[in-house]
Amino acid sequence: MELTYPLVVGVGLPLAAVIAYAVYRRLVAHGRGARAAVANSSGLTRLPEYQRALRGHRLRMAVLAGSGTLLMVAALVGAARPLDATVQTPQTRSRDIVLCLDISGSMASFDAELVATFRTLVKSFEGERIGMVIFNSSAATVFPLTDDYEFINGELDTAARALSGDPDLESFFAGTFNGRGTSLIGDGLATCVAGFDRIDTRRARSVVFATDNHLAGRPIVSLDEAGELAKLRGVRVYGLNPEQEGHDLEAAELQSVVEGTAGAYYRMEDTKAVRGIVDAVQAQEATVIDAASRSLHADSPALPIAAAGIALAGVIGASRRWSS
Repeated sequence: MELTYPLVVGVGLPLAAVIAYAVYRRLVAHGRGARAAVANSSGLTRLPEYQRALRGHRLRMAVLAGSGTLLMVAALVGAARPLDATVQTPQTRSRDIVLCLDISGSMASFDAELVATFRTLVKSFEGERIGMVIFNSSAATVFPLTDDYEFINGELDTAARALSGDPDLESFFAGTFNGRGTSLIGDGLATCVAGFDRIDTRRARSVVFATDNHLAGRPIVSLDEAGELAKLRGVRVYGLNPEQEGHDLEAAELQSVVEGTAGAYYRMEDTKAVRGIVDAVQAQEATVIDAASRSLHADSPALPIAAAGIALAGVIGASRRWSS
């Protein structure tokens, strides 16, 4: 138990002791002055009834003094505000997810729908940190990993409006046209994989990778190399292809790469795609992480209140018997 105001006890106890001693000396001096000699009183004081009454009186006085002292100490401790202090190290279970969206020309007719799919995914998560990256000839972070779901949904609303052609949101695409060519798939995936915290490698990490894999340019990192980078960093990639008709070599390549990271491949029209991604992400064990330790303080008045109650009962009981 700790005291919020220990000075109350440190000053109060010596002061109370001084006051009690002064009162005692005054009572003793007054008692000496009030004495009167009574002849032949020794026979009275030897009577058994007198001895019993004297013992009872002394006992009541002792109880009264002890109860008064306890009441005073309890009052001082209560005024000092006792606290229970505990050190808590909370644990969190979390996963990190990066939503990775190809915004090249071949994806223009699908992007708004894919953002709606992302919003559906977000609604299925609770406590996971989520980030979003868009890419064309280069990649740009829309928002970094965060568990502020109100902020995430607001950013996805903005993305949906921008990808639906809102002229007031052309700045949304800033930073995605700095490379050579368009739709540099490998560069986009590599950027998304690199978007995770590099220090905290203990979290389960996933990328939801929405692309048709229609490469149009010379990327710095190929799709296969980006897949190897994901495996090296323990990132699972879940591919979401909005455009696949029959046997598609580009789709087959994308499927091979994402499945090589222990992820999964889905076509967007697959009604089980969203549920499959959610289940696959949640099937990964959420890593237990110790957060920073913190001290918790809670008022703990039970002991001084209980002591004061007992002391008050003793004072009242002893005083009533004494006055009788």
